[in-house]
Amino acid sequence: MKKQNKLSELRWPIGIVLSIFGLIALSIWTIQQANIKPVVMDDFYFDTYDNVDRNINDILIKQQKFDEKYIITYDKEGFSVGTNNLGIKIISKTKNSPVENANIKIKITKPDTAQFDKMPKIADYKNGEYITEEFPIEKIGRWQIMAKITINDLTSFTKTEVNATK
Repeated sequence: MKKQNKLSELRWPIGIVLSIFGLIALSIWTIQQANIKPVVMDDFYFDTYDNVDRNINDILIKQQKFDEKYIITYDKEGFSVGTNNLGIKIISKTKNSPVENANIKIKITKPDTAQFDKMPKIADYKNGEYITEEFPIEKIGRWQIMAKITINDLTSFTKTEVNATK
């Protein structure tokens, strides 16, 4: 009888101690997993999170006005491993003609890491198309073309998914 009472008295302290060890083990596991696959900050708006958060209403209004006036198209539906470049056409909806005075920032990135980010500059403008300098693509798989396009006081942010093949 006394052994059974002793075990029932120790049930709660043993459970609490085991729970504490379990929480410590899960905390260590969480930290290890975070180090294996670290969080990559999203820089879709080519700015810090704080600035975007502070100005998101203005950004969205300018984006909407930009989309009402212009159409953006890319000449690539995918990349190949090796050297690539990218062509961007911006067409005015009102004039139905190419726009020549755009300020363009391009970022080519893999969505899960910033390790392979490319920031090609615009090298040429021919026949209504902005052409980037050449940039290397090292890995097969999913890539994103992110662009910040400014015309006068309007700005557009675009993100397009493409695949890279051999």
